[in-house]
Amino acid sequence: MSNPFSLHGKRGLVVGIANESSIAYAVARTIRELGGEVAATYLNA
Repeated sequence: MSNPFSLHGKRGLVVGIANESSIAYAVARTIRELGGEVAATYLNA
């Protein structure tokens, strides 16, 4: 049975990853876990 939430073959851009506790980090990680590809950006301040 296939996963109804599969993101296989999809790509996403996630911006604003501050650290491993940020919502953006969790979103990027979840996209990867569901089979998607992620491009992520962050501000090194």
